Amino acid sequence: MNEVCQPILNRLAQRTGEFVRVCAAENGELVWIASAQGSSEGLRYDPTMEAGPALHATANGRAWLSTLNEADALAQVRRKGFILPRDYAGSSVTSEQQLSEELRQIKERGYAVSADESVIGITGFAAPIPDREGGPALGCVSVAGPSVRMPQSRGREIMPDLLTAAKELGQIWPIPRFKKLASMPVG
Repeated sequence: MNEVCQPILNRLAQRTGEFVRVCAAENGELVWIASAQGSSEGLRYDPTMEAGPALHATANGRAWLSTLNEADALAQVRRKGFILPRDYAGSSVTSEQQLSEELRQIKERGYAVSADESVIGITGFAAPIPDREGGPALGCVSVAGPSVRMPQSRGREIMPDLLTAAKELGQIWPIPRFKKLASMPVG
């Protein structure tokens, strides 16, 4: 998958000048699968690709959750609770009520924002990667960088490119459910 999506990520990183990465939904979690760095010098964000994002405390997590029905989204977060990984700075969402309201807003605008949550001084914008079959998002694509360069106005500037990348990724993404159905015996 990396070689297929890498050109899209590279283009998004080049256009925004920020760090771009993709996560895939896998068993109710998000797993980082690819990234591209758009900043070649100066202040830049360059995180590890180890643990996937906390669902309630990141733009990627909330963008993905927004594509589930509310009961399923809340159930996914309840599995771990509103507990943050020890290296997270905080979360603006600390209750089911806040999460439900945030997910409604994300559905309306089509993307999620996280400012100074998992990492102080970093803001990220994430868009869900649509499933061609109309199911929950297959994952998310995000643009993140130093908060001094990523105010809401900058988010509005990069949003067309971010949403285009999400759509392009959805068009090329393999559909695991299709592969499972194709291998099932008939009759």
